[in-house]
Amino acid sequence: MRSDDLKEEVHVNEMSRGKRLALIAVAVFCLLIFTVTGPMADVLTRAFAGKPPVYGTLELPSGPAEITAEEYQRAARQKERGERMMQQVFYTDNSRESILAYATLMKLADELKIEVGPEQLRSLLGAFAAQGEQAYMNFYKSFGLRTAQQFESEVKNFLRISAVVDLLSVSAAPREQDIMDEWASMFEEMNVEYVVFHPNQFIEEAANIAYEEQEINDFYDEGLTPIQRSELEVEQAVSFDVISVDSESMNSELLQSWFTAEEPSEEALDGFYASNKYLLYMREDLGKDDNDGLEPILTREELGERVRNDYHMHQAVTQLAFDLASSEDPEAYALEKGAKYSKYEDMITLSELNDLPEIGGVQLRRLFQGDEGSWMQTPIQMTDRVLLMRPLEKRDRVLPALEEIRDDVVDFWRESQQATLAMEAAESFIANLPKSSDYVEGDPVSVASEAFQTAASSANLAVEQMGWVARTVRIAVDPFWPSEADVLRGLRSQIGVQLDDLVDGQVIGPNDFADNGIAVAHLISRRDANRDSVYPAEYNRAKLIATQKAYSAFQTDGISYEGLANLYQLRKTEAE
Repeated sequence: MRSDDLKEEVHVNEMSRGKRLALIAVAVFCLLIFTVTGPMADVLTRAFAGKPPVYGTLELPSGPAEITAEEYQRAARQKERGERMMQQVFYTDNSRESILAYATLMKLADELKIEVGPEQLRSLLGAFAAQGEQAYMNFYKSFGLRTAQQFESEVKNFLRISAVVDLLSVSAAPREQDIMDEWASMFEEMNVEYVVFHPNQFIEEAANIAYEEQEINDFYDEGLTPIQRSELEVEQAVSFDVISVDSESMNSELLQSWFTAEEPSEEALDGFYASNKYLLYMREDLGKDDNDGLEPILTREELGERVRNDYHMHQAVTQLAFDLASSEDPEAYALEKGAKYSKYEDMITLSELNDLPEIGGVQLRRLFQGDEGSWMQTPIQMTDRVLLMRPLEKRDRVLPALEEIRDDVVDFWRESQQATLAMEAAESFIANLPKSSDYVEGDPVSVASEAFQTAASSANLAVEQMGWVARTVRIAVDPFWPSEADVLRGLRSQIGVQLDDLVDGQVIGPNDFADNGIAVAHLISRRDANRDSVYPAEYNRAKLIATQKAYSAFQTDGISYEGLANLYQLRKTEAE
């Protein structure tokens, strides 16, 4: 045999000289120490042959295939990196079966010759690349990858797997029967009656409850609702002074003596108009017949010279502000410049600012953003004037001391007791309903409609009827409920969501609807939806949900080890 042939034979075995010597040493050791069994001989035979162990076998469309140890390890790596990078999990564990299933998807991607084009990759990674080269590098290095090429290769691998899953999932489309079953489940109908315990039924009882001072103190500290606190709090307020320039000031000789209006460019006027149009140039009486169809904002053409005049006014005040900060007497400074000065020494609340004579408006709320004693840097543009303002003193919104509002706090405490009494009455009503002989404490109570109504009558409660209604809103066929029927809507929603877990005759509640009362409902019975009255929007919604469920089931079962075992005869071997 030629030396070239020997070299070729060594290349086929793909085993280094060092590894071969090591295996020979192991074999000699085994022969010296142990009796060579059949399995040991198989292991030694495979080791010397150089054939990689096989972790799984399968039947691809092109024929039988194997999943080698190398392919198994590569699948494990790609699965872990793909899940971290793409935040999409096809298999929730790292069991051998899950990795074999992932390896099968990789082989199917090769079988189907799925490729990821540069446009697809660019579309997915464009947002990452847009953050800059360093950010892009930091991102892929966080996954243990050294180069962008490695990162993009891993992304391509994942996209190929995702494409295989999408192709296989085509078989997961729901059948017509599945869609109609979903529709019937969504719109299953229920017949419900209920009673309501209103807190205002317990006003007198709550008024006679004795209390300890500590209860009121604790309620003041922790029991007040946000709405109650808002009613009791002293509103935030501010005192301030203001210098203003209006059209009258602009026409005075005194102001014109130091301010020369320079002609602005059209670009400057356009910018000024765009910045102020929602505050200054909204059309009045919008919605009236004579304004019907007009845009809500006045156009530049409609405003004429007003935009230019407002621009000049703003420029004058901006120039006036340059030396204002260093002035010890702002009133004298304003008069000297031909501007107007006003001082509001009494605290003015937030709600009062809007109605102040001459200068009132929502823009004055910015006073609360300024620093006490400092002129605000940005002038405030009003409809007919421009203001420079300085907060003198600010008061935050604050809850007064308990001593100052004690009576109001006690009233709110008694209101809370009314709600507590209503809840206790609802719980007592349920507890006193008749129970079956096999009833177990803690189980839901189930009664006939007659028993529920008798108990309600004994408690002087009116039984309200929801009537037959679908568990889910059906705009086309729902009964008309008045706007104040919040309990009805709430019960329909709550019971509709729970319906699969309820039994006919079950009592549901208590359900707290705040000021609308505490409701105890009774599910009389249910019935199937009428499949002869399916509306297109309802059908499309059912189809969407059925499709999502089918795809989810496919993700769980179709590409699982068991699912692929059925499709492609995937089998794991004894190799480790």
